[in-house]
Amino acid sequence: MSSASTGFVVVVEFVVRSQFADDFHAATIENAATSLRDEPNCEVFDVCRDPERPERTYLYEVYGSRADFDFHLKTPHFMSFDAMVRDWVADKRVETFERVSSHQKEGAR
Repeated sequence: MSSASTGFVVVVEFVVRSQFADDFHAATIENAATSLRDEPNCEVFDVCRDPERPERTYLYEVYGSRADFDFHLKTPHFMSFDAMVRDWVADKRVETFERVSSHQKEGAR
């Protein structure tokens, strides 16, 4: 089995102040959609929300390479998103991984 990289993965956990949870969720979904639409090497951008604690959001992002993620961080839409939500965030944790395998059901988005 090959362990060659098939992408650069970023996993972000946000905990936002509860009064901003809905606004943060909407802004994050818009940022994800724009990233997928405007960044050719943004392959996956999943937004996940804890149903029991809506102030917790997880992002799962896949880029072609680290350089593609670095490009993402400099895009106008990301910089606008980051500035907008900065004061809403109580805690943030970012982890990166090298994707070595990816499987999806046939017909999956």
